[in-house]
Amino acid sequence: MQIMASDHMVYDGDAKSVSLNTTEGSIGIMAHHMNLIMAVVPGMLTYVPSDGSEAGDKEEVIVSDGLLKVENGGVMILVDSAEYPEDIDEARAKRAEDEAREKLRRANSSREMAMISAELSRAMSRIKASKNKHKL
Repeated sequence: MQIMASDHMVYDGDAKSVSLNTTEGSIGIMAHHMNLIMAVVPGMLTYVPSDGSEAGDKEEVIVSDGLLKVENGGVMILVDSAEYPEDIDEARAKRAEDEAREKLRRANSSREMAMISAELSRAMSRIKASKNKHKL
């Protein structure tokens, strides 16, 4: 499985499973999954590396919009941005949320609203993940 952000490789290795959100809803992928291509939406991606022995060994990554491709047993996830919850600056994410909400109030077209809504969704996902990392 490969998880690639536009500017770096997030993960490149074998995995027991991966789950993430798509435009069709939440999806889980395990070995021998059928071939498919889907659009990824901002949110939490969770995977279990093959060397992880228990469910507690799962890894979580916050991802933005992108694509999911499953082909011949291989999984490739291409996203604009991806980061682990422990790398998130919660204050910066909150500022991004506030800025996106203000931009949304001033948006003039449905295209602009869609783009800003994606920014807002990413900011909210980052804040949620950042708060959850403190509960562990």
